Amino acid sequence: MTILLTPQPNNSLVDIKTVCATLCRSRASIYRDIQRGDFPKPIKLGGSSRWRVSDLNKIIDPDFPMAA
Repeated sequence: MTILLTPQPNNSLVDIKTVCATLCRSRASIYRDIQRGDFPKPIKLGGSSRWRVSDLNKIIDPDFPMAA
């Protein structure tokens, strides 16, 4: 079962809690994959890390249509 992040626009930004919950993965595994180059790097906003919903949808379902 896949859970696509909708109804948020594809250019919305989500935090690490949302990323972990959506992908059913730990914070440590996400950051480990970022270091390996297997996961998109976050966008830094001050001291916070955020990911684009479109990037997460692409990880969940590589065939997910990317709206402009």
